[in-house]
Amino acid sequence: MKYMRLLLAAMLGFPAYAGEAWDFHLPALDGSCFVQLRHAAKPALVNFWGVDCPPCVHELPAIDDFAALHPGWSIWLVNTDTAPLAQRFLEQHPVRSTVLRPGMNVSGLMRAVGNRIGALPFTVVVDSQDNICFRKTGALGQQDFAHMQQTCR
Repeated sequence: MKYMRLLLAAMLGFPAYAGEAWDFHLPALDGSCFVQLRHAAKPALVNFWGVDCPPCVHELPAIDDFAALHPGWSIWLVNTDTAPLAQRFLEQHPVRSTVLRPGMNVSGLMRAVGNRIGALPFTVVVDSQDNICFRKTGALGQQDFAHMQQTCR
């Protein structure tokens, strides 16, 4: 049974276990620092978004509001566009949360936690034990934020 689950997970491109650990090391869009998930305060919410994705743009204020209400969480917005395009967008639509650049393998980074098709927006939350406790493809709603608070500690 365990072998079948591992085989199925490998074929589908999903982590073998829902709680499988995940890590990355990415630069901030403004070049101020590098962020490594392993060393961040937890829980950590990582949201992948693009400037030409209406649901992504729509949820940014709600993510910023969540960040303001939960200062113990790390909140990172991984932009999938070029740095100049993201910077121009943020000049017109500022956010308080830290925006990261994805590097060359944003698809691989998302695929590693279950987003096989690279759909945006995509959100992952890692808990204090470095396990994935939440993931969602699509815009976050208030019920998602409530669920994260209850299950991701």
